[in-house]
This record gives sequence, structure tokens and C-alpha cells, in this order.
Amino acid sequence: MKINRFDEDLKHREILPYEPIYSEIFTAIKEHVETRMDGVVLFHIGSTAVAGLLGKPMIDIFAESEDRDLRAKQREFQNLDFHRRDVWVDTDEKPYVCGSIGLDGRIYNINIHICDKNDPALLSAISFLNILKSRPESRRKYEAAKLKAHSIDPVKPQRYNQAKESVINEILNGAQ
Repeated sequence: MKINRFDEDLKHREILPYEPIYSEIFTAIKEHVETRMDGVVLFHIGSTAVAGLLGKPMIDIFAESEDRDLRAKQREFQNLDFHRRDVWVDTDEKPYVCGSIGLDGRIYNINIHICDKNDPALLSAISFLNILKSRPESRRKYEAAKLKAHSIDPVKPQRYNQAKESVINEILNGAQ
């Protein structure tokens, strides 16, 4: 698998219908990484992990590491041609790498958030996905929040995510 640079083109920030190819891409990335790195398990998160959900055509992944030195794990990802990008989510507590792959004439961006085993953010993301997969009304509510957030700021991921945060929390809290 050839990992290329993250493509900054704004077309990758558009809200689009779900495509089944997303799960195929994740499966290929998971196999590529997990057969080359010890002590890491990948989880498909984000809109591309929920069949039928509108979202940005980016494959979002949590990489759960058994290694407590997450920056060391980040360097291992870099050895597989993923790269760092100066973004707000790349912190010492949660390092980040990215890349893209080309498939059938299209480019698919990949975001990988590296975390400790049983990180609360990972557990929350998995819970959220399970809710979206099983509750159509929550899925519709989240899609509406995504479209609204995109209309507020389609370019800056941090502002887009902040605009969705209250709806995500409402959906998560309503499930308890």
C-alpha cells in the first residue's frame, strides 16, 4: 500500500453521502499497519465508519497502543510513510499522523489519532458510533449538526468539530 501526503484540497471537506469503499479502505489500512507494527490496534471511527451517514470523505482512525510512549508509536507510523501535520489535534497526550491513498482515480485522506489502551476518547467514539448505527433519529440529528457546522466553517476542522460538540454530547448523554 502506498501512503501519500495528506491532500489539503477543500473538496475533501465537503459533506457527501456514505460510500461503501470507506470500510474497504479502512480494512486495507488496518491490515497494512497491524501486520507491520506490534502493540497497536486500529479502530474505524467518524462518519465513514457508519453506513448511510453523510460525512466528509476522510477515513478517521484511532490507533490504540500498548506502548505508553505515544510519540515513539507516532514515529513508527512515520516509518510506514504516514506523516505529521501541524494541526490542533497533535498533542503529547494524543499524537496524530495522516496520509492519503489513491484508489480508482480518487484520493482518500486518512487521519490517525494515537492513544493509550482504553483511552476515554476512544471508548466514547465507539459508543457514539454504536448509537448512530442503531438509532436512525440520532443519525439524522447528527447529520443536521454536521451540515450546520459545515455552513459555519467548512475549512477549519477545529471550528467544525466545536460546532458539532453539543449535539454529540446530547446524543451520548441521551443514551445513558
